[in-house]
Amino acid sequence: MGMPTVQYTVAVTKERLRLLDLVATMAAGEEHAWLAEQRREHLGLRGGKLAQARRATRELLAERREAGLLAGSRDWLLVPGVRAELAARGWNRDWPPIPPGALAAGRRWGTDPGRYKNAHDDGETRFLGRLGVRLPAPLGEQLQRGCYWHNAEIEKQLQDWADKWGDGPEVILRQSARENGGGVTVLAGMAAALASLHSPSLDDLAERGKLRAQVVTTGDIVRAAVDHALAAAPERARRERTRLRADAAQARRDVALAQRRLEQAQEELKLAEREGRSKDAANAQDDILHWTTIAARVRFHADQLTDAADRVHDLLTQLTAASR
Repeated sequence: MGMPTVQYTVAVTKERLRLLDLVATMAAGEEHAWLAEQRREHLGLRGGKLAQARRATRELLAERREAGLLAGSRDWLLVPGVRAELAARGWNRDWPPIPPGALAAGRRWGTDPGRYKNAHDDGETRFLGRLGVRLPAPLGEQLQRGCYWHNAEIEKQLQDWADKWGDGPEVILRQSARENGGGVTVLAGMAAALASLHSPSLDDLAERGKLRAQVVTTGDIVRAAVDHALAAAPERARRERTRLRADAAQARRDVALAQRRLEQAQEELKLAEREGRSKDAANAQDDILHWTTIAARVRFHADQLTDAADRVHDLLTQLTAASR
């Protein structure tokens, strides 16, 4: 990103990650084409004027990235969605610093491991993809602080609940199985039996479920940003496909022009050779080589643009199917 960043690694479904990577590749091409157009306008500039033009381009690029109009990487593709989620929650403000040592690695305390039931198949998570994202430091810290302070009181209440009721029999048995290679010790079995005698009521369990549902993780926000990016992707794809098709059409016109110039040079060579004008014949041969090279180059460029437009069309089809 060219600036200080905060990095997150978030679990997502493999299919969402695959689509996001395809959209990011397309968006990078869109930004590259925009930059190439900007740099063409710098031709002929020197010294201070060139430096000023380059600075203006960098500033405009930053503005367009912040607005979500350009995204040269997967990171920038997700920034608008993170901002939108924070704004929707009222978290786009200054937060107090997080107390030293307050955050630990792994799942947030109090997060129900089964909370994402719609992302499970037969009890197995579908969040098998790993999305690494780097956010600009101010935004990344705002996200982290927002989640921490939102969850702080909720986690305190969950800890009070746990102190009152302790671990339930399922937790005791699951922990024993995890620590003993799948087996359950006699002591764990006895502890589970005792715990079942001091079980919370249905109302108490419902209260814990209500509290757990209010916990928001940074992963929740980033996954929502992925949803934003993919929801906006069809319009981006349609815009990019239109650009690519227009550029491909222009490239094909350039091919036709180069071909006409090549044919003219070939006719001039024949005429010069017939009339014995060796110098004109040599010039015509140079022109033939020049226009042959130009024709091959622009034909290759036209094919590249056409292939890119086809890939974007295929991506648009996939995005449309995924949204149903």
